[in-house]
Order: sequence, then C-alpha cells, then structure tokens
Amino acid sequence: MKDPRRQARVSAFLRKSLAEGAQDVLKLEAMARRETLLGERQRITDAKAFKRAKYSLRIRSVRAGFGTNGGWRWELPCDRDGARQPVREERRIPVGWVEGVARLDDYRPPTDVPPHRWRQFVSDCQSFLNSSENWAERAAELGWDARALFGCHRNYPLMHLGSAGLLWAINGGKLLELHRDWAVIELLVNRSQRTFSRRDVAAGKVTLPWDRA
Repeated sequence: MKDPRRQARVSAFLRKSLAEGAQDVLKLEAMARRETLLGERQRITDAKAFKRAKYSLRIRSVRAGFGTNGGWRWELPCDRDGARQPVREERRIPVGWVEGVARLDDYRPPTDVPPHRWRQFVSDCQSFLNSSENWAERAAELGWDARALFGCHRNYPLMHLGSAGLLWAINGGKLLELHRDWAVIELLVNRSQRTFSRRDVAAGKVTLPWDRA
C-alpha cells in the first residue's frame, strides 16, 4: 500500500535533486539512501515510490556515454525548443499543493469518478504545477487557494462542477489566462475558449481531492 507521506517526500527529493540538471542514476541512489528513502540494496528504478514520482513529474531517462563507460541519467522535461525547465528551489508554490498532488494516484480513481476522467484530472494538476508558464506560482501570488484550484464536492464531484475548482474545468484543455478572480481555458474538444470564475466556497461544502482519494 502506498504511503502518501513517503510519496510526497520522494517527489520533493527528485524535484530538488534534478532542479539544476540531469543526475546520474547511481548518484541519485546514493543521495536517496542518505535521505533514508531507499534501502541499501534497493534500486531506484525498482522502487514503486520513485517509479510513481518519475512518471508524475515526467522525468526522462537519458543514456550518457557508450559501452561500459556509459550510464543512465534522470532529468526533468524540456520545453518545445529543447531547453530544460528546472523546478527551481525558489519556486513559490505552496508546499501543500505539491505534496497534495503527489499523493494523487492516477491508477486508483475514487469509486464515484470514472477512471479516464480521474487520470485526466491528475494529469492536469501535474501540468499546472510543472508548467513553463509558472501558472502555480502566479495563482499563489494572485491569492488562489487550494480549494479554488483543486477543490471538489465530497460525493460525486462531476455532478457538482458548479462548486469545483479550476483544475476540474480544464479537463485536458489549456490554461490561457489567469487573473485574481477569473481564468480563460481553451477547451480540448473544439478549441473554443471558456471563462472560469473563481469560486469562494465554504470549507464544509468542498474538500480537496487528496483528502478523499
């Protein structure tokens, strides 16, 4: 069974370790052991928590060198021009958002959300945190809170989208603009644009997906 706290620690470890560039897998393993995230004989490529984090952060495996002198490195994704997009230590994303999204398991959707819709929601959350446009930082600066971004109804959230957060509305589309009280989304189906108004909802009516997943 997955330990949410351990999963969050592993994701945070990889973000920090790869922030400045690719790292050799063997070096990453040594660093992870010092942080007690990996057993003495455990390989990082076999550890489930690292495999989940690698997938969710879109970390790439890159071969460095040839033959016996070569080895594998892990690196964060690049933008369209091939430039690396590091997750800098100074990024002003609330820790609760990062750890919360890391706890979401896109292969185990809640029973009241269809699997394909849950996977899309998780993917949209990950893209939001890792976007080259720095949407998460901007949202924090503009005063968006976790419920306004990720929140959903406690039961059957897709039947209560009127009280759901921004990320539930993206649904595979693209975030184009973000302002203090509203956002513009390009819809996936026909590329039309939709304006999403920020919702101030009571804590008792809306919960966070990682608290119900």
